[in-house]
Amino acid sequence: METICGKSCEACAWKEPLNCSGCREDMGRPFSGPCDIAACCREKGHQRCETCAYLSGCPRRARRDDIPWQELQRREDEAASQRLLAETAPLMAKWVPLIFWLAVPLVLASLLASNIVAQAFPSLGAAGTGLQVLCGLAYGLFLWRLTPVLRVYRTAALCKLALSLMNLVLLAVPEESGLFFLLGIPTIFVDFYGSYVEFSAHAQAVEPLDAELAASWRKLWRLLLLSLGMTVLAYFFFAFMGSFVFILAALATLGLTGYYAVLRMICLWRTAKLFREWTPPALPDSPSGL
Repeated sequence: METICGKSCEACAWKEPLNCSGCREDMGRPFSGPCDIAACCREKGHQRCETCAYLSGCPRRARRDDIPWQELQRREDEAASQRLLAETAPLMAKWVPLIFWLAVPLVLASLLASNIVAQAFPSLGAAGTGLQVLCGLAYGLFLWRLTPVLRVYRTAALCKLALSLMNLVLLAVPEESGLFFLLGIPTIFVDFYGSYVEFSAHAQAVEPLDAELAASWRKLWRLLLLSLGMTVLAYFFFAFMGSFVFILAALATLGLTGYYAVLRMICLWRTAKLFREWTPPALPDSPSGL
């Protein structure tokens, strides 16, 4: 039985190892996916490559001997990915729920410590900063426990721990001093970079199981940047356009921050649920299924 590309099924050493049924049986879709050579023939209206005028110089057909090896490599990568998930899923299922519940007081602390609330109610701002320090330390430790899943979690954890220490220092510095301003800039940078690394790590961790959830984690970073831009815009309005416009901009900023916080909680909950319910499939002894 000849294939679309002209190879002989009977002489192919990959037929049994890869459990290939042949082009006639699988309609040119060997293994578990489409064949570029078969798709090209169907697109041009050919039954086989031999009837194509571009046969001699076809780059696809020239690589036909590599297709079985590429399929074997794909199966090896998939099996390795499944084994890695089987090892790391219990860690994600254990620590992500704790991060979810810790994120609730952390979101509240961020709102209380925001400049808008802190300027209107200084005592609430100080309480929010103190709560940020405590929750940030615990948050960083939880992220650190996820380092075996992805090494990038370590960077996120270090950023959270550093942020907590920087907030602790800011508590002892008067807001009117220049030191407060100098420390505030790197604090904002560490906060945003740590969030970016954390969201990227979550996206990578859930990508093999839920691509839509991974996209939601990446969307969070854009929302965080938008929230920062709205905060800067609010203070611009306050400086040049009066308090009324500032109030409107501040309300919009709080609304966006609230939306970001809710979406973050949803992503954490979905991530925790995903790994808690995920059951590793039975893995073959070898990538080829032998």
